[in-house]
Amino acid sequence: MKLVSFGVNILLLCIVSNVQATTRIASLNPCFDEWVPQWLPSEHEFIPSTQHGNRLERLLALQPDVILYGTYTNRRLVTELNKTAMAVEVTEPNSWLQWQATLNNLGTQLQMQIPVQKWAEQQTHQIKAITATDKSIIFVMPNQYSWGGKSFAVDLLRVFGARVMVVDENVVLHQLGLEELIQLQPQRVVIDGFSSDYARANEWLWHNALQPWLNERQLRHISSAVSGCPAQQAVTYFEKAASI
Repeated sequence: MKLVSFGVNILLLCIVSNVQATTRIASLNPCFDEWVPQWLPSEHEFIPSTQHGNRLERLLALQPDVILYGTYTNRRLVTELNKTAMAVEVTEPNSWLQWQATLNNLGTQLQMQIPVQKWAEQQTHQIKAITATDKSIIFVMPNQYSWGGKSFAVDLLRVFGARVMVVDENVVLHQLGLEELIQLQPQRVVIDGFSSDYARANEWLWHNALQPWLNERQLRHISSAVSGCPAQQAVTYFEKAASI
């Protein structure tokens, strides 16, 4: 009887080990597609959003065990997928501290605390290794937007020693009037998220009154791919915006 019980326990252990080794984790957010493989242990299978395009039928056919979704992911899609898979939200942070809390929560839910924490520590170490400029910085974005004091981007730069100018400390995002922007005197302007293709949202960057003002300042450019995922690409974002 003891031999049978021992055999059953070994069988159950093998089954559990096999399930853990073949866990399929699907991303519902393009920002996660390059980020997750950086910390996901190799025994797990990752399904990027590009493989299914957030189409329900394609996702169901792929049979993921876990889905990772963001703050702004379609909730109806998440609800349907949660019927057959564990849904884990990766909350969009508005500060560096919130990002650390998000990572801790993610590691706990996936039972992957060690690899996620190791990745977080590496990210912090890499940012600290970047020498921040002593120049004052302001962000300029499409449609005359700029990051406010409650945004992740501003908090990231400030936590690691950069000086960032904002018009409103109490909001995440705000619009800047052309005259309002020109009256400001930052030493560096970060052109954040503009595309190379023509778009009405980009037009104000080429305004006759703004061009001379920009020419008098140090400019840095952040591509839309990086700008859209500042938390997952914090090292690159900080380097582009704040390095000497």
